[in-house]
Amino acid sequence: METLFSLLMLTAIYGLTILSVIPDRFIRKLSHSMYHKQAPDYKKFSLGGSIFLSFLVGYIFASVMVYFII
Repeated sequence: METLFSLLMLTAIYGLTILSVIPDRFIRKLSHSMYHKQAPDYKKFSLGGSIFLSFLVGYIFASVMVYFII
């Protein structure tokens, strides 16, 4: 139970830190579909991809921390 709580807490902390530190323009450039010229305008301003990627990287950092350190 403590391990799961640590994993969730560290995922939230790392995900929010990455989301606040890395500019949104850089994260959007990772996805080709958002910058495709024929994409609709509502997809160009969507933040779902950047939030997902930041929490995915945060989860990876948190799982490494929990597995190796705790």
